[in-house]
Amino acid sequence: MKVMSDYLIPTDDQLDDTDYHKGIRAQSKEPILTADDREYTRTEVKNAIYDLKQNKTPGEDGITGDIYQRVYKQFPTLVYALYECLRKGCFPKKW
Repeated sequence: MKVMSDYLIPTDDQLDDTDYHKGIRAQSKEPILTADDREYTRTEVKNAIYDLKQNKTPGEDGITGDIYQRVYKQFPTLVYALYECLRKGCFPKKW
């Protein structure tokens, strides 16, 4: 799991940022003012993951609900951080 996380989630070094990435980083610190882009709680993320059907065919990524649930159980903070990346639209350059 460590090898996977090291490969998929590289260190986020601000010294490597391009002007584009610097703009996104600054934008991510601004408050969100739209009703449909509100911050969500860790409980909401947890409930959404645990509501996934375990026996359902996976999507294009090949990840089943069971896998999401197992990963969340082991790394809840990491999974929540990934959702924050999605919400803010700010990702490490290697992604």
